[in-house]
Order: sequence, then C-alpha cells, then structure tokens
Amino acid sequence: MDQNATSQAIHSRPWRPPRAAVPVATRLGTALVIAALGTAPTAAQDERMVGIWQKDTERSDAPWPGRHDRPQPNPADIEIEISLIGEDVEIVQTRRQRDWPTPRVLNVNYITNSKPNPAPDLRGGGMREVRAKWRKKKLTVSYTVKFPWGGEADVQEIWEIPKKGTYLLHTIFGRGEEGRPDIRKNYYVRATTVQ
Repeated sequence: MDQNATSQAIHSRPWRPPRAAVPVATRLGTALVIAALGTAPTAAQDERMVGIWQKDTERSDAPWPGRHDRPQPNPADIEIEISLIGEDVEIVQTRRQRDWPTPRVLNVNYITNSKPNPAPDLRGGGMREVRAKWRKKKLTVSYTVKFPWGGEADVQEIWEIPKKGTYLLHTIFGRGEEGRPDIRKNYYVRATTVQ
C-alpha cells in the first residue's frame, strides 16, 4: 500500500468535534412526543353549533316532499337547543303551533360512533335506528325510512354552520314517494332564549 495515498485520505476528511453522547431513552422519548403531537386528531365536532337556534320558516323548505315552493299555512315555530357531550350531540326541540294548547318538546341524543343507535325522529316519526358521526365539522345522521305503502329509502341529514355563515343549516337528502331525489334545507338563526 502506498504511504502517500493513506496520508492523503486521512488529511482530506474534514475534522469534526466529537458528538456528545445523548442517552437512547432521551432520543426515544423526544421522538415519541413529536410523533404524538404530529398525529393528534383535531376536534371533529363544531362547537359553534352549541346554543339555542330559531328556525327561519321564511327561508326554509316545507317539511314535506315536493312542496318547496308552496307557502306553509300554519308553520310550527321551532326552536332547538344543541349541547355537546364529548363528541355526542343532544338536541332539545320545542315546537309551537297556533292550534296546539302547549308546546311539544322532543329530546334527541345522537351518539356519534357511526354505529346504529335508537333516536327519536325530530319530525315526529317515532323512533329510528340512526348512524351519526362528525365529518369535517359537520354532523351527519343517516337512517332508512319505510313507507306505509311499501318500499323504503335511505335518508341522510347534515347539520353544519357554513364557513362564513352566521346560521345553522340542516339539509335532508332523501327520496319522495315516486323515488325521486328530494333535498330539503332548513335554516336556523341564533336565539337568545327558548320561549
């Protein structure tokens, strides 16, 4: 072996100061903390929904399919109060109508685990097996409706506050009697107290 080649190789490498020894446990702990912070899920629910809302009947669609453009002769005055219990949602609905002696109150709890859970229908259709979940700050509730004349249709409800909106939007995607798509939108504005 050539002695000049060896000395050139050694002198051509840059000199680096010796690295301080960092314990393996410290490096491992730091890596775990960084990994946990980097993958921590953001809150799925939208806390802006919490509070009392009044249905805007002028702007909302009629509650029955195929009647979007027809005036409602005696619309119910509807207020809802939304609370969050962890990621689950509780909605207390108070309905008043001119010919009712007292308001009708309905309490609905949506368990947002995407599994079937019983919940009352907000429109007064009895109990349903619903699947509820949060997706991108929107509460999605889906279930199947059975028609009295036979047949059934899947329904999906989405509760959301639009990015620049100051209102709560409740959109219902379903099918009418003849199987045609039916989309109804309900708009709610902030209320200060339930009357």
